[in-house]
Amino acid sequence: MKKRFLVVLIVVAVLIPATLSAGMINLSIGATARYDKDFDAITASIDDGSFGDEALKLENYAFGADVRLKIALAEIDLVGMFGRESVGGDDFTSISVLTSAGIAFDILNFARLGIGMGPRFNVLIDSNGNAVLKDSNGTTVSSMDGFGDAFIKSPVAYRATLDFNIGNMMLGLNYTVDTTYTFENWKEVQDLFDAPLGKGKVGLSFLFSLI
Repeated sequence: MKKRFLVVLIVVAVLIPATLSAGMINLSIGATARYDKDFDAITASIDDGSFGDEALKLENYAFGADVRLKIALAEIDLVGMFGRESVGGDDFTSISVLTSAGIAFDILNFARLGIGMGPRFNVLIDSNGNAVLKDSNGTTVSSMDGFGDAFIKSPVAYRATLDFNIGNMMLGLNYTVDTTYTFENWKEVQDLFDAPLGKGKVGLSFLFSLI
């Protein structure tokens, strides 16, 4: 028991000064790319020798924007991945939006380790610029005024990040795992713990720190 307490004390003694030394507020914005095959599929392709060919195919990647606001230990992330979707014969620009909140630790101004969770929903934009919201289950809400409905009905995802500081820039890895938990069914907490970790997807972000 004493050894565990000593380990916890050492970790706290290291992390708190390291976090405070990085500043209280940080706003970063940049680009992100995600390999659209899950970790289990990557492992299988490595085993059968096809990973090299698959990794070179542009269609296996999704691209988007990454915005992060960090205040002390708290961090809010907004990630949008762009794509195309056809609905009823009409083509839309789709934006898969993941909003997450969590904690992030700055380690000696060299790296940042964070983890957060939040709902993922979709925005569809037609050729005239009109937008409609869909939750991740495909349910359409009537207008942008229905954002709250899409927010609580969309399954929650975990997102872990590890970034390295390069001056005013950050280059990092992220890992995103979708769950079946929604805020609408908030009592089904077990769905958060039953997340299939092997179905997570790996991404890379390049961010500029504005503050």
